[in-house]
Amino acid sequence: MNKSIFSKLLASYIGIVLVAIAIVGSMQVYLVQNYLIKNKEQELVVRSQELSAIVKPFLLTNLDPGPMLVTVNRADRVLGTEAWIIDKYGKVIVASADHLYCLGNTLEEMDLDQLKSGKVSIRTGQTEYFKGAMIRTIAPIFEENEFIGGVILYSPVKGVNDTTKIMSKIYLGAALLGILISICIGFLLTKQITRPIKRVCEITKNIADGKFDECVEVKSKDELSVLASSINHMTKRLSELEKMRRNFVANVSHELRSPLTSIQGYIDALIQGKAKDRQDETKYLQIVQQETHRLSRLVNDLLEISRFDSQTALFDVDEFPLRSIVDRALTSLKIQLEGKHLSVKVDVPQNLPFCYGDEDRIEQVIYNLLDNAIRYSSHEGAIIICATSLNEEIIVEITDFGQGIPPQDLPSIWDRFYRVDKARSRSEGGTGLGLAIVKEIVDKHGGQVMVESRLEEGSKFSFTIKQSESECETET
Repeated sequence: MNKSIFSKLLASYIGIVLVAIAIVGSMQVYLVQNYLIKNKEQELVVRSQELSAIVKPFLLTNLDPGPMLVTVNRADRVLGTEAWIIDKYGKVIVASADHLYCLGNTLEEMDLDQLKSGKVSIRTGQTEYFKGAMIRTIAPIFEENEFIGGVILYSPVKGVNDTTKIMSKIYLGAALLGILISICIGFLLTKQITRPIKRVCEITKNIADGKFDECVEVKSKDELSVLASSINHMTKRLSELEKMRRNFVANVSHELRSPLTSIQGYIDALIQGKAKDRQDETKYLQIVQQETHRLSRLVNDLLEISRFDSQTALFDVDEFPLRSIVDRALTSLKIQLEGKHLSVKVDVPQNLPFCYGDEDRIEQVIYNLLDNAIRYSSHEGAIIICATSLNEEIIVEITDFGQGIPPQDLPSIWDRFYRVDKARSRSEGGTGLGLAIVKEIVDKHGGQVMVESRLEEGSKFSFTIKQSESECETET
């Protein structure tokens, strides 16, 4: 069974809290217990040294141990300890009432050596004389640097353990309360984290279903906000692409329908014998031929756009002279130029560096811009083609003095199927893809396309291309 992100996050959060509480609690109990034992040991050391001062006269004078035993018993009751006295041989000569059987027992050699060196002996743990764990300290007694005996104090660790148990219970209660609070906080935090993730899942599912009208709203400023912004940006772009796709399909359908309808109509007229004479038949066939050419140009432009979109357009990059492709483009458009009686001025400097790019593609750019200039130029007008070198780039400008472009249309002229004057463009055979192809080619070369235009004054289209480091062109 698959677990949700919510349950995984909540379980992880609670697990981390539990582990942290267990580690911190164990460390605190250990440190407190160790602290209490150390304090108890130090307290016993001080007490045993105080008793040593009291016991010392008795050891020196060899008096009756009875009074000494009373003193020891009093200390036993006050301190909650058991006190024993040893002589210089380490033999127990006085013990509390409960351990009179220990009289005559002797310390281990190691403890006795430690006492003779002047050090206090401290041990904690089980002993053969007591059931529970005990803290034992032995303070040596010296007279003129001679070891004459010592005082042994036993104190149970039980008091320390009881204190530790009480503290553990208090800590456990506080830990349980902390865990409950942590679970509540973890639930709220996890819910806050997973809510936008769930929303993102819903949005992405809607996107997969083709719905782009929703967006993710995240108020935080973290990775989820970045993710939400990316999803929203993707949704917006997909919506724009879907709109472009629909417009593209509609435009293509419209562009295909118009010439096909015209071709079908004139062919039907010829089949039905509606032409009055040979001249009408020729006229009908010429119209069919024009529409066929128009369809051919549209199909070729669509194939070119498709190659750019699918990243399959091939570029044969090399150096080439700009003037040669300008001349070829002018030769290809000679009939259109003569039809409008247009004059063309070409200003390509003799020392212009070679261009670096795909020669055929750049020729297509110049051809499309010239064709556009011809179609929008007035009869007996002029077209100027010039090129300059600047900052390791060549700037090519094609200027006409025709009708110009309205300012509101300038940002959209590079869009596919966009026309400033739709009726006129269609009647003159334009597909609305020429400038879009120009921009695609120039962008692939790492250049820029620009346009300046004023109504009734004309337009200047320009683009940049990298220049070669080889020799310059020679003007012919």
